[in-house]
Amino acid sequence: FFRHRPRVSLTMISLLSSLSVAALDAPVPLISPRGDFQPAAASELASVGGARSVVATVGGRLRARRLLNSIFATEFDTARAPAAGEDRGGAYVAASPQAPELLLVHTEAASAGEACEDGAVADESAFGCFALGLADAVLVLPPCAEPTRPVLVSAYEEIFAQLAATAEPTDGKRTLLVHLAQTAADDAAIKSAAMDAWAAACGGGAEPSFDSRFELTAIALPSSAVDADAFSAGATELRTRLRTLARDGFGTPIAATEVAARAEAVWLAVQSAASGRPGGAALRERYQAARAYEASMEAAVLKLRPLSAAVAKGRVIDGFGAAADSLLNGTLAHYDDAVADVSGVTAELVARRRAILSKQLQADVKELFSKQQRSLARSVCKRYERQLLAVMERAGNVAQYQRDRLRKNAERAYDAQVASLVVPSLGGPTRAQLTQSFSAQLTAFADRLVESPSMQLQALGATRRRVSKPAKPPKGLRWGLALTGAMRTKWGGGGGNLQTFAGYQTPDGMWSAHGLLANDGAIADSSGSEPPPLRMQPKLNVDLSL
Repeated sequence: FFRHRPRVSLTMISLLSSLSVAALDAPVPLISPRGDFQPAAASELASVGGARSVVATVGGRLRARRLLNSIFATEFDTARAPAAGEDRGGAYVAASPQAPELLLVHTEAASAGEACEDGAVADESAFGCFALGLADAVLVLPPCAEPTRPVLVSAYEEIFAQLAATAEPTDGKRTLLVHLAQTAADDAAIKSAAMDAWAAACGGGAEPSFDSRFELTAIALPSSAVDADAFSAGATELRTRLRTLARDGFGTPIAATEVAARAEAVWLAVQSAASGRPGGAALRERYQAARAYEASMEAAVLKLRPLSAAVAKGRVIDGFGAAADSLLNGTLAHYDDAVADVSGVTAELVARRRAILSKQLQADVKELFSKQQRSLARSVCKRYERQLLAVMERAGNVAQYQRDRLRKNAERAYDAQVASLVVPSLGGPTRAQLTQSFSAQLTAFADRLVESPSMQLQALGATRRRVSKPAKPPKGLRWGLALTGAMRTKWGGGGGNLQTFAGYQTPDGMWSAHGLLANDGAIADSSGSEPPPLRMQPKLNVDLSL
């Protein structure tokens, strides 16, 4: 009996030791899918002894539960399809016999709506903030196998979005972020994306810095069905990294019985900061509407840029109305297609964004139309002015019939060009209204022009030319030569059916040359003989002025 007693004592001691760090039979719910904290978790955690570091998961959903079961032998539900009426969202805590120094908290946003009836928020952002506030290390699972940089930044932004508003002074406490990639991980690229997301969450401020709050490491953890050896190596590395959290300076282990109270305090702080904040679905739809607005506006600006450059040079673009109308309708149609899947939660925001987009585009198009309309009116008025000045210069007066005829010509020219500028979808003045307005403007312009100094000077010059005596030629002797010639051929039978005449004379009339070409060489003259084929008659001009 005494010989076997030591063995019995060692067995009892081992049993008691295992009970002191007992694992939970199943994961215990901390937060329900609807955002309600579960007070019963405190009594469940009372059976777990010892001080432990807290490790939480963010993202991944089913993959996160499977990883926890595979690496730490927990018992999270990994069935693909939940039972009818069941929602696996919320936060659950588990204690693993393979990691007696850890408490594992799995967080998962509810799949069916984040906003609860009592106003609680249980979306990815809220659970990300909860995990960062509670845990010493957070396992971050990306949304896809090979995420691009924008996807990584967006995922970390969702995790960090609410932390800056709820985080209290940490007294130098840092949190370990473990990025569980499914393929070979680039630590520098992942950290750069996380730092950009943290800067965005802090509003672009430099404090607190990312490195003062977090340390990020990436571990490649592919599916065990794809690469069992790589999965085993990654799991070993992860377990080793998490077992030394306290020694590495990431938090202080706490008793399992205190975890529930701490989790409740963190969740209340998260809910307090999230009060009045839209849920994740609404935020994503708002982002989708904002991106649709920006993309549509950017495409429209690129199309308007060459038109603006041409109008800035004073050009009137032929067919501007049809092009602008197509641009307006096409941009709004593109926006509508981009937000077609948005639910009624943000319908008002989508409609408001559409109205802003429409107003901005219409304002830009109206500005281009107004500039071209003014340029066209100005050019027609300038041409009308030149024509009136020419009439005044010739006659010294502009008769009413001349003014009416020139004005009608100007109106027709304006009407023909302004028709291509009118944009139907703007709902502005019609072609007839624009032409009528220009007609009134042109009449007033003509009235002012007739009484203007430039017209009066032209009339005075014409009157002076009419009444002034002709200038006397200068005294002296002038001479010149006048040459007259005729060529009579017998082309075409010489019947005289072709005759032409050409001549030139200097302004003073002293020098001149005139020639006749006719095919009447076969017709006899008055003497009965045929005329000579070529005849020249020179004449000397002499002008003596005393």
